[in-house]
This record gives sequence, structure tokens and C-alpha cells, in this order.
Amino acid sequence: MAEARPDQEYAAEPSTFECWAARYLQHHNHASAILRPANGSRQIDGIRQVFRRTVACAALAGIISGGIIGGMEWYMRRSMLDDMGMSLGEQWLYWAGFFAMVGVVSAVEIAFLYWNALRGVATTSRLAALPLHDSPGARLIVLGLTHVALEFPSPRHRIYGIDPYAQMSRWKLTALGLMYRMKVGISSFILRILLRRVLGRVVLRALLPLVTGPLYAAWNAVITWRILIKAREQVLGPFVIEALVAQLEHDPLSERARRVVLHALGALIMANQVAHPNHVYLLSRLLDSFGKHEHAVDVDWPQQRFVLHRLEQQEKHRVLELLTAATVLAGRCKGRRKRFLEELFEACDMSYPQEKVRAWRHRFINGQPIGIAANALSD
Repeated sequence: MAEARPDQEYAAEPSTFECWAARYLQHHNHASAILRPANGSRQIDGIRQVFRRTVACAALAGIISGGIIGGMEWYMRRSMLDDMGMSLGEQWLYWAGFFAMVGVVSAVEIAFLYWNALRGVATTSRLAALPLHDSPGARLIVLGLTHVALEFPSPRHRIYGIDPYAQMSRWKLTALGLMYRMKVGISSFILRILLRRVLGRVVLRALLPLVTGPLYAAWNAVITWRILIKAREQVLGPFVIEALVAQLEHDPLSERARRVVLHALGALIMANQVAHPNHVYLLSRLLDSFGKHEHAVDVDWPQQRFVLHRLEQQEKHRVLELLTAATVLAGRCKGRRKRFLEELFEACDMSYPQEKVRAWRHRFINGQPIGIAANALSD
């Protein structure tokens, strides 16, 4: 591995909660090495089953909590408010009890959602036989999975000299931090209060348990679905990365092409505005494979974009193949990621192969190999 350890580059001082979650993940996965791609039909089918089961459990928790909150509100309103005949000042006992009840139910549900997501992530990594022990790369993987399961934001420091947030304004960075803190916990509690206020005015009180339960279920399912998609990316990513690096070691790029790849990957990280663990792992492996003694990339993409344009045609295809794979490893190709890829193909005087890139993403998320043929993007 690179001299600058990728796990320390990603999270030099993980919190106590992160360390506990990391131990939980490692306890449920005893794989020791990346021996083969996680593309066996039984493995992928098992991962899909875990995905569906974990999302279903989150939805069920929403239905139960919604039913309890709606039912308790209906009961408390009938028994304590005397059909709303009391003044607002006289209703303080009801409101105190209602908010306390919502807080307790929400806290129990949120704790279950975190445990449910962590268990789903742990089982997914175990089924993929992804190593989480005994190497800096494995520790990077487990830290990335921990951040996903706990819905922690990505690190806000430089990764191998690259600032992922260099292209993001300060106010957006602050707003992003607030959104992460509200995503599971505070947002879930606020949703319950807002729904009670809105739905309490437009539907019959007796129907509140029937209405709020499905809404809470949908909210929980969406959050858990996003967590498991990210976890699936990180579980499958290292297998693809090792295959790409092995191909580069078997058929090396020129020194100019290597510089282009490193600077382009740095530009992709900045365009993505997130230090995705797959990108950190790939950058670490590339620095190691290319024999770079200085483990920091001072990104100068405008200059290297010009160098990319002047590469030989075969190397252009190989660079595009590698960077296309790197892009789909971090999510669906849209927004800033798509604009980055379009710029890459434009620099090579090639049209952007939208359908092929979409197919690569589909193959990757389903555990199928990508980026094997050097001319895969030109056929």
C-alpha cells in the first residue's frame, strides 16, 4: 500500500462511536483478502435479499411508530382535551405529554434504524467476502462503511493533498453539515410533529394512525435504501479497483498518462465534492502501483486536460476507461459527475457514451465486471 496510509488519510482520529461500529462490522466479517470479484449469483442474490429485508424492517418500524404515535394522540386528545373545549393555556399538560411521547417513540425507532442499517451493512460486507481486517486498505473500507451506516458526513480535510470541498462555497458546506445531522434523527422527529400539525387539520382524528404509519414507513424506507445503496457501492468497489490496478500493472501506462490519471482523479474528487472511500482506495492503490514517492497530488487539471488531448489514441481509451469506472464507483452518473465525464470525452474529441456509462453503473451495482477491455468505450 502507499506510504501514506489510506485509512489515516480518510479518518485519522475516528470517534468512539465510529470505533464501536467498526468493531461490530469486523466481528461479523472474517474475510482476510480480496481474492475474487463479488459477482457470484449466490452472493449477489444474498445481498439483494439483505437489501430488501433491511428496508422492509425499517418500513415496518415506521408503521409501528406511526401507529403508536397516532393512536396515543387520539387517546390523549379524547381523554385530556375534552373535545378541544379547553383554552390553549390549559392544554399545556396535553402538549407536554404528547411531545414526551413522540420523543420516546422516535428515540426508540431511531436507535432501531441505526442498528438495522448497521446490521444490513455488516451482512452485505460478509456476503461479499470483503476483508475488513489487518491492512490499511481494509481499515479504510471499514471506516467508509461505518460512515455510511451511521450517516456520518465525509471527512472535511485534504485527502492525499486534494480538498474534496475546494469547489464548494462555505455556506453550502455549512448547510451540508446541518443536513447530515438532521438526516436520520432530528428530521425524523420534526417530520412527526409537522405531520401531526398538518394532517390533524385536514383529516379525521381517528384516521391519524392509518395515515401517519405509511408516511413514516416511506420515510424510513427511503433513508435505509440510500444507506444500503452506498454500502453496496463500497462493498463492491474494492473488487473492481483491484482488477483495474492489476490490469494497469500487467499493461502499464506511460508516465504522461499516469500523471493525467492522478490529476483527473483528483479533479473528479473535487467535482464530486465528497471524499468517497472508493476514490480514496483507488487513489491509494494507483499511487502505490505507479511508484510515487510523494503521496500528494497538487491537482492541475486544466494543464493535464491538454496533455490528455495529446495522448496516443489507445492510451486515451485506457484513461477514459479507468476514469469512467472511477466515476460510476461513486454513484449514478449525473450532475457534477456527469459534467466531469463529458469534459473528459470532449478533451479526447469523443462523444459522451451515455447509454454505455449507464450500463457500466448497472453492471457494477449488480456485481458484474466493468472496464476489462481497453476499447470497451469505443466499440
